Order: sequence, then structure tokens, then C-alpha cells
Amino acid sequence: MSGTMQDGAVQGVGTWRDDLPVAVVAAGAAAVVWVGATVFGVDVAVRSGSSTRNVGLVSVVVTAVVVAVAGAGLLRVLERRTPGARRVWTGVAMAVWVVSLAGPASARTVPAGLTLAALHLVVGAVVIVGLRRRHADRATNRVA
Repeated sequence: MSGTMQDGAVQGVGTWRDDLPVAVVAAGAAAVVWVGATVFGVDVAVRSGSSTRNVGLVSVVVTAVVVAVAGAGLLRVLERRTPGARRVWTGVAMAVWVVSLAGPASARTVPAGLTLAALHLVVGAVVIVGLRRRHADRATNRVA
């Protein structure tokens, strides 16, 4: 009997591997946006102090993965400590997503700004929807 309870608890908590597809999709979607923009001749660059810094493909992909992992980590902590964790996490994630849209304002050109805004929108949407769905499935499995 205790083995069954342990199996259910492990299934309910999940592993980091369960959230990996969200990070992969977020990184892939960001890469598609960046490649699409550069194919159309957009120089994705931002002002950084008195200089300009190019935003490369590696930066875009690594940032998307970091965002997904950070989001998954926060959601896991909230699930262990807070009732209504997905609702709380969604509110926090949406607020961070909206605030992140200020970042593209530092773009060097309008097309670069639009590309950066698209990157923020796509990665945010993938991470929020993806993690909510992955963790909703887990909550359903826990109840069953």
C-alpha cells in the first residue's frame, strides 16, 4: 500500500524531464522567429549604454531555455507550498511577461524592436501555456 502511495506522489510531483519539452519548444519557436527576421534582413540589435549589441541566435535560444527552466522552477516551488499554485504562478508569469515587453524598447531599429517583441510574445506564450498544460495534466493524474 505504501508503495502505491509513493508511486502516486512521484507521479504527481513529476521530474524536470517532464518540463523539458516546454523549454525545447520555446527555444525552437524563438529560433524560428529570429531566423525569419534575419532572412528578411532585420539586424536584431539593441542599444547597450553608448554601444550597440547584436542579439544572436545562441542568445535567443539560451534565453528561451533559461526562461522556461526558471518558470518551471517557480511553478514547482509554488506547487509544494501554495494552494492554487497554478493560478498564482500564472499571475506572476503574466506580470513578468508584460514587464519583459519593455525590453524591445532598447532596440536599435523599429524592425529589430518588432522582432524582439515577437520573441518575447512567442516565448512567453509557449512557456505559460506549455507549463500550465503540463502541470494541469499532472494535477489531474494526482486526483485520479
